[in-house]
Amino acid sequence: MKAIDPRGFEALYRDDPDPWRTWSSPFEAYKRRMLLAACGDGKHGRVLELACGSGATTAVLADRALRLHAVDSSPSALAAARERCAGRSNITFIQGDLPEDMPRGPYDLIVMSELAYYLRPRALDRLCRCIQRAMAPGARLVLLHHHVRFPDAAQMPAAVHSRIMLRLAGSVVRRHTHRDRLWRCEAAARIA
Repeated sequence: MKAIDPRGFEALYRDDPDPWRTWSSPFEAYKRRMLLAACGDGKHGRVLELACGSGATTAVLADRALRLHAVDSSPSALAAARERCAGRSNITFIQGDLPEDMPRGPYDLIVMSELAYYLRPRALDRLCRCIQRAMAPGARLVLLHHHVRFPDAAQMPAAVHSRIMLRLAGSVVRRHTHRDRLWRCEAAARIA
């Protein structure tokens, strides 16, 4: 199987607005709780969620953000997210491919969950440079990715967090790590 790309994700979301059952799965709810714990306590001013999908994480991040920008390449995923998050005036949904359409920031919190391994290594490196520029002084970056192999990834899942932290070396310091048997969640803070 070849790596899935934005067209492949659009096809998935067009066929099923929640292909991974992110809204209903206890496993997905558990991952979200761990992701929120890595975000730290209290509200953040400007928050960016990369690859928001159908909005399950977006909905809980909105409660922790004064302003939330949620980005995804799939129009169908964004339509599902808008519907599920209707009435939340602090969310702006943005359609765009990453890293090309990365919002500029600055952001106080950037969340990247289950995206990095779908990008080719050079694209992930470019996204890391964009993230570095978009982080406000003292900002937090939260990463959550599976570390087991699966067939439609563009690179080895087990290596993506190390690659990201290497690319951001000198500008962030690791603050939190939670490793599950299937996935890992980490948080890093921008060195002011």
